[in-house]
Amino acid sequence: MSILLDLKHLKHISLATRPVICKCLLVVIGLIVLRAIISPFLAISSSEKNFYESTALDLFPGVRKNKFVEVPQIIWGLNNQKIAFARACLTAKFLNRSLLMPSLSASLFYKEVDLLQPITFDKVFDFNKFNARCHGFVRLARYSEVSNHTEPFKLQKGSGRRWTVDRDLDQLQQSRLGEAADSEVIHVTGKHPFLWPDHWPVKDYARIFDCLALAPEIETEVVKVISKIKDAGKKARHEAAISHNKKRIDGSTNLSVQYIAVHMRIEKDWMIHCKKWEQRSNSKEICSSKGEIIHKVSQITDLRRPVVVYLAVADSLLEDDSITSGWRVGMIAYEKKKLGVTDIYDRQPYLIKSAIDFEVCARADVFVGNSFSTFSNLVVLSRTERLYKLGKASSCGEDVGLSSYAYNIIGDDGGPQRWMTDMLDTSLQRISYGTNNVSCH
Repeated sequence: MSILLDLKHLKHISLATRPVICKCLLVVIGLIVLRAIISPFLAISSSEKNFYESTALDLFPGVRKNKFVEVPQIIWGLNNQKIAFARACLTAKFLNRSLLMPSLSASLFYKEVDLLQPITFDKVFDFNKFNARCHGFVRLARYSEVSNHTEPFKLQKGSGRRWTVDRDLDQLQQSRLGEAADSEVIHVTGKHPFLWPDHWPVKDYARIFDCLALAPEIETEVVKVISKIKDAGKKARHEAAISHNKKRIDGSTNLSVQYIAVHMRIEKDWMIHCKKWEQRSNSKEICSSKGEIIHKVSQITDLRRPVVVYLAVADSLLEDDSITSGWRVGMIAYEKKKLGVTDIYDRQPYLIKSAIDFEVCARADVFVGNSFSTFSNLVVLSRTERLYKLGKASSCGEDVGLSSYAYNIIGDDGGPQRWMTDMLDTSLQRISYGTNNVSCH
């Protein structure tokens, strides 16, 4: 009625203001009509509300900040721990919950669990950068965010042959409903995350790994090591230029310094393990001797020589001076001791040492590794992810940069096989346990 009265008085309003008032009235009437239409749909029953909350991961972006998943301490080697962490993140994502920041293991013990040295995630990786990079996909939370208003719901992971992938997935789906859904924290017990059944595609793992940035103090150490490698490369190039009396002719000393990183698996325990592996799998493409690795790496022509070859090797090999000898002309091999960076590594626990070496390898201009090594596989996955971001889904027959090779597999040209991760793979099985089925796309 008031609207009609106002309309009657429009004739007394100036012509300049009349169109503005009419538009405002139309907007108000439109909002009233719109609310009348959608009101029935806004009344959601409690059962419907629970459904939408339980399936929020599938319907809406983002992860709930008031519901959490807690997992056991993550153990074993660096890359097993990274896989376990990513699997825990994806499990929390499936449940539409934040993952409470897990405890990693600074030491390397496989059976003596009481000797494990726990280290919090944010002592190794940057907590804030992880959440910023993975915003809307997965989320890490601190324990201070938990209100403890309800008892944690204990989710016991099954084990044994009868605990199939399907049974595990069904358990997770059930945990999105009922008592588990109402609990603030779901506490997963039993096997640690690396041994959980895998339900997630490689691209999801790659996205989480891409969110991992080293803690600033560790990143500083990585930069120092790479700087030492490049200094060695500059020295080698300078000496080569002088010996050929062409320092001023081709300007080679002014070119950017590149390096090759080789993950050299020739330790005694590895060779014993891989020989047995070859016997069981009836394969001859798992183990490689030092001579075979040198021969394969020498056939890579991606980089201009002289070039530094950084050897990422186990500490037990650092006293073996022979690993840096026998390399072809123009390939100058260095390991930590020869490079003069043992002080950087010696003051760090096992996990940090591995994290530094991983980044040195991942950032190399060329990487060469073993396709049955989890370390090598995750380095190649990191490099493949970077190539995909550059729009390069193949490295076949051309130098696309960030080249990777598997020295344990013979390529079409007789050298090491070019290697990119299959980003369409539906699980992380081949990356976690190794494969000789690798290619350049």
